[in-house]
Amino acid sequence: MDMERSQKEEKWLAREIQLSQKHAELLAKREQLLHLSQGELNSSEHRAKVHQAHWTHVQQRNKQLQQDIKRSQVEMKDIARQPPNVKFTELQTMYWTTVQDQLPQWKKQLKEKGSAMNSPYH
Repeated sequence: MDMERSQKEEKWLAREIQLSQKHAELLAKREQLLHLSQGELNSSEHRAKVHQAHWTHVQQRNKQLQQDIKRSQVEMKDIARQPPNVKFTELQTMYWTTVQDQLPQWKKQLKEKGSAMNSPYH
């Protein structure tokens, strides 16, 4: 009977050692998963902070752009209300005078090019 009892104790001791090892493996796995989860949480929090900072910057930039657009619109309205610049008016008049003077010559050149393009030798 002592032999039988000794064998049973050895089986239970072996089983206890096995369970203890399994418990240690599970604890190690749990620790690893906790570490990974903490890392992911930290990474997620970091991404959220970066995203928030970026969003704040974008909002500020958009607000600045809107102000710039409004300021430009006011400036353009002010410029449109002003009488034309004398030099600009002179330039404009000279341009249209040149166009009217050159128009017959340009038409003639286009006509000559057009007839040359229709030529069988072209």
